[in-house]
Amino acid sequence: MHAILLQLAAALGRRLGLALVIIAAAVGARLVWTLVGEETLREGERRARVEAGRQEETRLLAWRADLAGRLAATRRDLAEQQERVRRAARVLAALEDASGWWQRWFGDPAQIATNAERRRRMEEMQAETRRRIAVTEALLGRLSGEDGQVAQALGRVRRELATAEAGQSPFWRRLEAAWTAVRVPVVVTLALVFAGPTVWALGAYFVLGPWIARGRPLRLGPEAPVSPQIRAAGVALPWSIGPAERLWVKPEYLQSSEDVFRRRTRWLLDPGAPLTSLAAGWHELQELHPEGGRRGEVTLASREDPQQELAAVEVPAGEALVLSPRHVVGVLAAVDAPVRLRARWHLTSWQAWMGGRFRHFVWSGPCVLAVAGRRGIRAEALAGGVRRMQSDLVIGHSLGVARRPVRAETFWSYYRGRHPLWDEQLAGRGLVLLEATGAPGAAAAAHRWWERLGQGLLRVLGL
Repeated sequence: MHAILLQLAAALGRRLGLALVIIAAAVGARLVWTLVGEETLREGERRARVEAGRQEETRLLAWRADLAGRLAATRRDLAEQQERVRRAARVLAALEDASGWWQRWFGDPAQIATNAERRRRMEEMQAETRRRIAVTEALLGRLSGEDGQVAQALGRVRRELATAEAGQSPFWRRLEAAWTAVRVPVVVTLALVFAGPTVWALGAYFVLGPWIARGRPLRLGPEAPVSPQIRAAGVALPWSIGPAERLWVKPEYLQSSEDVFRRRTRWLLDPGAPLTSLAAGWHELQELHPEGGRRGEVTLASREDPQQELAAVEVPAGEALVLSPRHVVGVLAAVDAPVRLRARWHLTSWQAWMGGRFRHFVWSGPCVLAVAGRRGIRAEALAGGVRRMQSDLVIGHSLGVARRPVRAETFWSYYRGRHPLWDEQLAGRGLVLLEATGAPGAAAAAHRWWERLGQGLLRVLGL
């Protein structure tokens, strides 16, 4: 009963905890939504005030500019009228000087009448001009007062506009400051993300590809008179081991064996090349050697991948096989003939740089290699011709076979990720080992940078 109550209490506690988490999440989401909504509404109102203030400022500036033009025109008109009054005064003074007592007593009566008429007209014009000057001065005063009022209104609007512009909420101010700080890197990054792959694909296919294809092929050694051969193949690979032979195998591939073997751990496949053995993954192996001069039977198979099949590849004496070590799961050799595994670096070859393979592992015979591949291992014999193959399917070849990367046949298949940029072109005499099918999703994985990075590192190290 006590245990049942504890279980009920624990279940109730879990449900209460979940309810509290849900309530807290809902309240927090609502709070954030409310705060963002209020800040957005407040910012919208502020921007509306700023926009209205700018429109009012523009209107007042236009009004003041119009007033300034009218004031300038009125001042010019006033100056012209004042000049007319001064000219009329000068004319009247001249007429007054010309109508002295001598002229009145002894002058020409017609000239005297003409001067009198001119004096009358000048006096009338002077009076009219003075009246206009009074009207113009009144207009000038009114326009000056209106300009002062507009200037005061403009100052008030500018103060309100400055207050509205300075009243931006801290949330939007920080948001705009953050966007201003990151907009250039963001735009550049987006351009690289969206346009960079296309630019790289065009350059790699149409510029880099033809140039690399014209280079010399990479050949690791001379052609041998005898080529490696495939003995047997299948999902499970049975092997018969003689009394003068021994087998080194990765423990995860040893499915079954007769009870006639002496077993021990082989820490390194080739003690003379420890770094190479460690880099190739050939360490902590299981060594099997029949005892009592008898033969023993073993069966090798993959425990983890049901699609993986094995093939026994015989490398005769005097021949060597260039083979990726991750495909080799077992080595059968004579007791008195140690297996030699050597790494060959090619850092100065353009083909190595473009193909991404700077190191090749060479297995020297005589020995028999258990090679694993998805859906089996296929062998193609070269008799002096040239063969084009998919680079991700080629796992090994004879030492004398020359290889070089060549551009994919169509740009669209490469650009869409359905085909790698480089195929392998192999020439000479010997054997080429191919995996029947590539890794699942290899085309899709070509667009996932982390998988490309991992695969690229393995290719660089020859693994």
